[in-house]
Amino acid sequence: MNRSFTNLLLRSLDVPLPEKDRRTLEEALRNSPELRAAHTEFMDLRSALRSTGHESLNPFFAERVMERLRHPRVSIEEFYLSVFRFIAAAAAVVVIVCGAYNLSRADALGFDSVFGFHHPTFQQVLTLEAPFE
Repeated sequence: MNRSFTNLLLRSLDVPLPEKDRRTLEEALRNSPELRAAHTEFMDLRSALRSTGHESLNPFFAERVMERLRHPRVSIEEFYLSVFRFIAAAAAVVVIVCGAYNLSRADALGFDSVFGFHHPTFQQVLTLEAPFE
């Protein structure tokens, strides 16, 4: 089956062909059983798809997609900035919760007790004792 005839056949399913192309396609359909079989198969598929009653895409879908690609709503810098803000806010909440927990468990109020730092004594370092006991 000739590829140009197949392309003509596919085009004829979507748009009306010019007179010359229409005659060429009709002659090819008369002379080629393979092309007639392909035409029958395409028409059966088309009718089966129409019988489902579902529209696959809304009108002007391709135009809307191309417009979004041409003019994105959010630049990549704005996207990363918004992600950073979210992560920074989450980190601030974690620091505040951990600080409040450490303050509730600490004996003294200070930077070391808020962040849970523990400074081992010189004796602990020399004897290689666990500094967090």
